Amino acid sequence: MRKYKWLLLLVVFALIAAACGDDEGDDTDTTAADAGGTETTAAADDGGGTETTAAGDEAPMAGAEFLLFGAPGGDEGKAIQGFLDAYNAESGSNIEYGGSEDFEAQLRIRVEGGDPPEVAFTPQPASICAFADEGHLVSLEDMGFDIAEMEANHSKFWMDLGLCADGQHYGIPWFPNYKSIIFYHEPTFTANGYAIPSTWDEMIALSQQIVDDGMTPWCFGFESGGATGWPGTDWLEDILVRQSGGDVYADWFNHDIPFNDPAVISAFDKFGELFFADGFVLGGAGNVAGVAFGDAPGPLFTDPEPGCLMLKQGSFITNFFPDTAGYEDGEESEIKTFPFPTIDGNTGAMGGGDTIMVFDAAPENVEAVKAWITADWMCTLASASGGGVAPYGGHGVAGIERLPGHKDTNLDCYESDQAKAFAGAVTSALAANSFVFDASDLMPPEVGQGSFWEGMINWSQGTSAQEVADTVEASWP
Repeated sequence: MRKYKWLLLLVVFALIAAACGDDEGDDTDTTAADAGGTETTAAADDGGGTETTAAGDEAPMAGAEFLLFGAPGGDEGKAIQGFLDAYNAESGSNIEYGGSEDFEAQLRIRVEGGDPPEVAFTPQPASICAFADEGHLVSLEDMGFDIAEMEANHSKFWMDLGLCADGQHYGIPWFPNYKSIIFYHEPTFTANGYAIPSTWDEMIALSQQIVDDGMTPWCFGFESGGATGWPGTDWLEDILVRQSGGDVYADWFNHDIPFNDPAVISAFDKFGELFFADGFVLGGAGNVAGVAFGDAPGPLFTDPEPGCLMLKQGSFITNFFPDTAGYEDGEESEIKTFPFPTIDGNTGAMGGGDTIMVFDAAPENVEAVKAWITADWMCTLASASGGGVAPYGGHGVAGIERLPGHKDTNLDCYESDQAKAFAGAVTSALAANSFVFDASDLMPPEVGQGSFWEGMINWSQGTSAQEVADTVEASWP
């Protein structure tokens, strides 16, 4: 059930970016001086395909030829193939994409059957070390990636998701999904002169102003059948990473600090400033547990006045908007979006993402992967046109925009204003090491899909943050 909220994720973006990287890093060329006189494989400025030696001589490298295996299908899969077509044209490669709705199971079957794909990308980072520990993957260190540079470009948090028991890295960040989104009723904001808040304190002040003006600021819904409570965990996670940073957040879901650490209690208390404030929540905080998350957006669309003005949810929630909403990528609707605001000046972005694993480290395969994670090639996967600025063009599939997995990706690679705003939030978070994966998805199921969900319901109905956190901590296996 927990994966349900990801299954519906809208066509939201991710990127892939250009100019191939070298053996010493993922997006800069390595000279003989940099490499200390050793021979290195480096991507050429035209997208790869040459091997540079210490003496400066260049010899042609054979293009890669393999089937890239992943989960996306439909138009998203077509966009990935469009990206690969652009890379193939630049590098002389012949790489095809194959997607599967049953990706995780099929990947395990192929690996156990002795026929793993050369390269795959997974939305489930917890699976990476399982394959690495069994000896199926090649580490980034062995492939010549510069780990420090990748941590700077793609965030240490994301890199650490592929840090396995032998101290080596096996996951290569590619493109993320995004959940740190606030939907709002734009006509009412405009009519009342409400400014989009960029900080938590501004959002609290705006909420109070909306109450003072006789309206209700927030819609909430925590009910989701057997998964009831998960929308509350998303709020807590977005707050925690902004208050305490990506390292503390990682320590939390890894249980290197207890679930009831003071940082977690502080996040509950911060959430309570909004959730329990008088008049802030439609129907009252105590009733949120009985409102289905899919029904929560409904009051945004009531006539003649909306029942609430704001809703925090992942982009997939637009699938639950009324058919009459006219919502088209946030461009032609009365419902617009803004990123979850900063707290104490700290940015953050919470979601998920696809991470590359390499089973066959042939030089041309490694060269391809190093190219794909650069800012320029990510621009190709950003949108159909690459915004007119992508060095290698776009992926060619209208309506598909993917967020950037590299902090230096040009926001102009995107076609819609909404995607540019989301991409800006993600690149800022990557640079600040505050882009994080949904923590409840990374915790043991007994906690992340059990006591944590239940705890959010109990908290919403009046149980103290300390008692809730203590109970969840006691449930940790």
